[in-house]
Amino acid sequence: MKTLIVDPAIHSRGGHHYAAIDRLQAELAGLGIDAPCLGSIAATPDVARALDCTAVFTGPVYGRDYASPREFEGRVAQTSRELARALKHPGSWPDILILPCCDQVLAASVARVLRRHPLKPPPQVLMWLLYGPHHQLAPYNPASIPCHDEARRGFTALLAALGDRRHLTAYSETEAMAAFYRKLLPFDVGVASGAGIALPSSPLESPSDTTDHPHLTIAGFANRSKGYRLLPEAIPRLLQRHPTSRFTVHGIVAGSDAEDESWIFDDLEKLGPRVDIRRGVLSDEDYIDLLSRTDLLLLPYDPESYSARGSGMSNEARRMGIPIVAPADCAFAWPAFEEGHGVAMSRYSPDGLAEATVDALSRLDTLKARASSAAVTAKDSLRDILEATVEAARARPHHGATHALRRLLGAAP
Repeated sequence: MKTLIVDPAIHSRGGHHYAAIDRLQAELAGLGIDAPCLGSIAATPDVARALDCTAVFTGPVYGRDYASPREFEGRVAQTSRELARALKHPGSWPDILILPCCDQVLAASVARVLRRHPLKPPPQVLMWLLYGPHHQLAPYNPASIPCHDEARRGFTALLAALGDRRHLTAYSETEAMAAFYRKLLPFDVGVASGAGIALPSSPLESPSDTTDHPHLTIAGFANRSKGYRLLPEAIPRLLQRHPTSRFTVHGIVAGSDAEDESWIFDDLEKLGPRVDIRRGVLSDEDYIDLLSRTDLLLLPYDPESYSARGSGMSNEARRMGIPIVAPADCAFAWPAFEEGHGVAMSRYSPDGLAEATVDALSRLDTLKARASSAAVTAKDSLRDILEATVEAARARPHHGATHALRRLLGAAP
């Protein structure tokens, strides 16, 4: 069964996109299915080798300026040409198409390619809608409303090109994002975490001295929306107010939208031995090791960008039994707040981060106990989702002339 993963953003190791494709391929391999991918022309040679990735796409997913409808149409035209070129090779037409980070440009581009080939059987499509129609804005921000029509048209076109709602399965990582898309789009959107690295199946036990010497971590791709700019002011205040705490600040700056903010890490390196700075890509083993030694995870993400979005780091913290600090308005953190293993920042500022973290440290044992309890019931549903997708692809009826005509007419029963 030919399975293809398409993500125009994948270009380097580190961050969500690499982890998602790597995990998807590993899970599919467990089902006896190979799943090469199509990625950015900027994909490095090691990424191409490790992920069986063909460099295809010239437009960065996060590079849109949303200036006008013409900008959207131009990106769709470009992306669809590049995708069509990649699918011209013999044996490249997929039975299953996985879009781990789908936006309206990619949806409309896939639709355009499928409509050009009505006699070929449409693939079973599995996608995650990780962010709203404007990736930098909250879905309900009035400034994002012009992008809503783009999304409605792009995803509706994809559904019509598939010809059957049963050929499309969509997820978002939070109920807030899924609810937004359910109102906007003509198909259901479920809630499920995107693919991330495989983690230990049970919560890890913490060192016995965590209350006296807590280890706090912030890690990931250092985009502007991740809040690293709060740290040069917040961490010194935390060091003064909790003198036995230790910090690890990991951030991948290269390839982020904050490459001009490497000064943040330079400043943090001056804070002394209690602050460990890591700038490179971590292996899965090193990443899990870092989380296993973390007593409190700091997620000071910008509420404007993350009001409804999910967070891979938050998902991993939940599964590993690690309490978090995050802004009150970030949907990914609401389950942790409700279950008592998350502390909310009431203000998005260095002081707000410091105050929430001091509060968390004052009751860390309770937070960790509740996080461990929540981790017992946390479920990674990715294997179940992939098994259901493969089963649906195998169970589909033969693609005949009637179905091809329906797709030509744009019907989607």
